[in-house]
Amino acid sequence: MPQSERRSFTFENVHLAPDEQIGLHQQSTWELSYVIVGSGMRLIGDMTEPFLGGEVVMIPPEIPHCWYFEGDDTDAQGRIANITVTFDNDFLDRCSGTFPELCEHIDKLKKKHDAVKFDKGKSEAIIVLLEEMCNQSEAERVASMIKLILIMADSGSEHVVGKYQRIDKETKRMNQIQTYVICNAKRDITLDDVARYVGMNRASFCIFFKKATGKTFVTYLNEYRIGLACQLLRQKRMTVSEICYNVGFNNVPYFNRTFKRHKGVSPCEYKQGGKADANAKKNTGIIGKSP
Repeated sequence: MPQSERRSFTFENVHLAPDEQIGLHQQSTWELSYVIVGSGMRLIGDMTEPFLGGEVVMIPPEIPHCWYFEGDDTDAQGRIANITVTFDNDFLDRCSGTFPELCEHIDKLKKKHDAVKFDKGKSEAIIVLLEEMCNQSEAERVASMIKLILIMADSGSEHVVGKYQRIDKETKRMNQIQTYVICNAKRDITLDDVARYVGMNRASFCIFFKKATGKTFVTYLNEYRIGLACQLLRQKRMTVSEICYNVGFNNVPYFNRTFKRHKGVSPCEYKQGGKADANAKKNTGIIGKSP
């Protein structure tokens, strides 16, 4: 019998470099994911938002998802760490057939169609079980898996972090571009880089992006970076020069000119509470739906 057929679910305790994490994907199985070490941006279905270590997320089948980890939030060996458990509906059905006591709980779990992040109390209970499973045999993990099902099926103590969304080809490509910008805005981005990422040549990409958004990619990228800069300026913890480089600009005078063109005031004036013009009210940086 193949090894995969001898397991009713998978348990993976993963330690790897941030850029080795699997990209955007979807699968026919449920996924329970616990980020032990690492932070960055998480894309699940129709939502993109930041994540931190310690979060526990459950994703139903067929919802596209990925975690983009920052390179500077790692363990001493430069690695991120996470535990992932995957299981399919056949496993749930077999549990119901074997243990009638589980039927009500499994039915409640199977009615959950959105990806959810568990709140503190529920996450802590799940984390205890996942950490115990690291030291258990495959047979011992079966009992822990049943306990996990009971916790995941319980209502409350969770909030939605992504929904399944059937999208057309253009929207899918725009979502890919948005994700690429979110994950790489602080680095140097070229048109060739992002065009290659979405499987287009540079000329076709520029035409596609301008038609879809009414603006050039450089304008969109600058708007997104200026939005990040505004967040940092409001915190008043960093100098303008530090913020300039932190959000992906590599030239302070150019950053100052671009900021004033988009916001109507200089970065220093904005930091001191100066009013921006009408451009400051525009949506700067998210294509389509935001969380």
